[in-house]
Amino acid sequence: MKPLIAVCSQDADFYLLLSHILQVDGFACALASSIEDVLSLARDKPVRAVLLDCRLDNQLAAQSARLKQDTVVAALPLMALVHAAAQAQHIQLLRSGVDDCFVRPFAPAKLLQQLRSRLAIEQTGPLSRNDRPLAYADVEMRLDTHRVRCAGKEVALGPIEFKLLRHMLENPEKVLSRDELIGVAWNSSRSVSARTVDVHISQLRKLLSRCSQGAAIRTVRLAGYALARKPS
Repeated sequence: MKPLIAVCSQDADFYLLLSHILQVDGFACALASSIEDVLSLARDKPVRAVLLDCRLDNQLAAQSARLKQDTVVAALPLMALVHAAAQAQHIQLLRSGVDDCFVRPFAPAKLLQQLRSRLAIEQTGPLSRNDRPLAYADVEMRLDTHRVRCAGKEVALGPIEFKLLRHMLENPEKVLSRDELIGVAWNSSRSVSARTVDVHISQLRKLLSRCSQGAAIRTVRLAGYALARKPS
């Protein structure tokens, strides 16, 4: 059964386009034209995530707090599409507890990637790989519980470092460029510089240096970073 995404939009043409993109990637879609429709849909069908098509001429952002107050919908990933100039909507969405905001124009691939990531972490079902933890040397990551262990001890990671380490564990010993790391760890790459990547990698490297006996992050000059084994 395909994971069902509730798309709340008042633009039929946009919904048809977005639903096609989602369906090609293995999702199912259902249209809701209001927050009330989303709540009703989530009670009747197994909705896995909610996507709000916020526009300057609609009230979806202003009413979004109702979703996080509902016992059925509150646990679902909530994502929103917003206009770059709609500062008031950004603030309303942040206050309502939205999980991710995508600024128009947005890359569909990043939306799909974030949906897969959210569902793999928070849901069990067709997209989940929870039964097999990601592991390299003595580093282990469980996607179902969002936890990381090094040499048997649990460590705390921020959301960016978690995403960076996850991608490295999925591609051990492969040299990953800064642009690739930006694409997997940040929703929008517009304001993310190479220096920002270096700072977060430095934090992750220090953590591994402190707690892991077998894994380290290697810098490849002019190319990027790679998760590698510590020298014997």
